[in-house]
Amino acid sequence: MYLIDGYNLLHVLKPNRRAAVDDVARLQMLELLSAFSRSKNREVICFLDGTPGVISPGELQRPGVRVKFCGPDEQSADRAICRYVEEALDPHRLTVVSNDREVRSVCRREGAKLVSSDEFAGLLGQPSQAPSRGHVSPQPESKLPIKREHFQGIEREMLEEIGDMDQFERDTLKELE
Repeated sequence: MYLIDGYNLLHVLKPNRRAAVDDVARLQMLELLSAFSRSKNREVICFLDGTPGVISPGELQRPGVRVKFCGPDEQSADRAICRYVEEALDPHRLTVVSNDREVRSVCRREGAKLVSSDEFAGLLGQPSQAPSRGHVSPQPESKLPIKREHFQGIEREMLEEIGDMDQFERDTLKELE
């Protein structure tokens, strides 16, 4: 099982985003995690600070991925990951993905495997966009490649809601007149 420090990974994938991470970036990351989970046949738990916000938790569900929001009842996603590993019956079977020193220290002590968020981005087929430590220069905002398969579920829901595309187009054009 993989335990993901969600926003830590997201900031590696999207380092130049403003502090508030948008829902699209979060959904793209969850799609990547789902594809990874299916390819490795391993469950993924993605820990995120805060609450789902305006998006419903159901919209965040992806095959092979559980999303755990660490809102007001938790200190942070970091603490929730550490507690999960500390309470695990067999922490050696867990792989923790995080760049956070404290998380890595606790999880190493408990016997969990560790992968940096930068390394894991590469496993997802998304090389880290973070600037190297030796060379700090302004980076253009990176973008995850948007692939149609990442949004098949959303696309299917939208098409079901729209129904007949020709009729939808006619209705939309009438509204614009």
